Amino acid sequence: MKQVNLRKITIVLLTLYTALILYFLYLGFNRGLLGTDSSLRYNLIPEGIPLHYPIGKGFQIWFFEYGNFLAFIPFGVIIPLLFRCSFKRFIVVFIVSITIFETIQMLTHLGAFDINDIIINSLGAAVGFAAQRIVTHNRDNLKGVIKIVLLSMVLALGTIIIVGGINQYLEKGEGKIIALNDLVQEDESIQWDENLSTFTIGQNEVAPQLNLIDREHTKTNEFVYLLDSKYKYMTGYVAIPDDVLNATSTKSIEIEFISDGEVIYSVGLTTTRGKNGIESFEVPLNEVNNLTIKINSDSADSITHAVIWDMTLTEENVGQKVINSIKEKIKSLF
Repeated sequence: MKQVNLRKITIVLLTLYTALILYFLYLGFNRGLLGTDSSLRYNLIPEGIPLHYPIGKGFQIWFFEYGNFLAFIPFGVIIPLLFRCSFKRFIVVFIVSITIFETIQMLTHLGAFDINDIIINSLGAAVGFAAQRIVTHNRDNLKGVIKIVLLSMVLALGTIIIVGGINQYLEKGEGKIIALNDLVQEDESIQWDENLSTFTIGQNEVAPQLNLIDREHTKTNEFVYLLDSKYKYMTGYVAIPDDVLNATSTKSIEIEFISDGEVIYSVGLTTTRGKNGIESFEVPLNEVNNLTIKINSDSADSITHAVIWDMTLTEENVGQKVINSIKEKIKSLF
């Protein structure tokens, strides 16, 4: 009799909890304001498992990530306790159900269909399923329930640590670093200063360590490199040397990094005497095939008015290459 009553109570609690989740899916967080947007919003390309360490992320980002993970753990615990089923059957039904809810969100303009949400929701449900399956004794009384809850917390924390670490590697980890002068140019427009000549910036001597664009012999103020989407970012330094500053009438110089006709990064330099400091740059190169570096100024020979040195390219690490390869294959399907 007690077990029957406990089952009924559990079903009622599950129903109420499901209603609460549906509220947040369709009405919470001011989703009603999104209904005025007539466009269908969706994302079919997975970006990985959206579960990061709460470091370097805005509160709202990790709040939603953790919420999307933790809020679905109870489904993995309660549903298998009420309705005996294998993990395969449970997770298939769960994924189909959450996919339907995501589709409704998109069609009603109360949110977006996001494959990343399906991934993190399903991971939460899987953690809950594992917790209740590991506890084999006293599952129908308070002692067993407490064990399941505590184990769910431990597994959830372990999952956050592992997945967060993987994401840290995939997003922050670096591959091989190469100097730009070791890369073959597409148009051979750059001449490199083999002697790595020193120069002064703000009366301070600068000695390049890796490479230096030869201002005297470089053919043009625009040059192109073929990158084949192999690199994460480019770093380097740029400045207007003192000898040029004292002789030029140029008022401004801007270095642009261009991909597919769009400026993806730019650095502005001042020609005001006494303010010609060193500018460092870090250009994101995700999915960049061809990179054009262009030096703009109001002078006809602007290439001689700026020095660029110690330019390096950082490759993707092994994990990033695998993930990006998978993404490209998925994109080709749509």
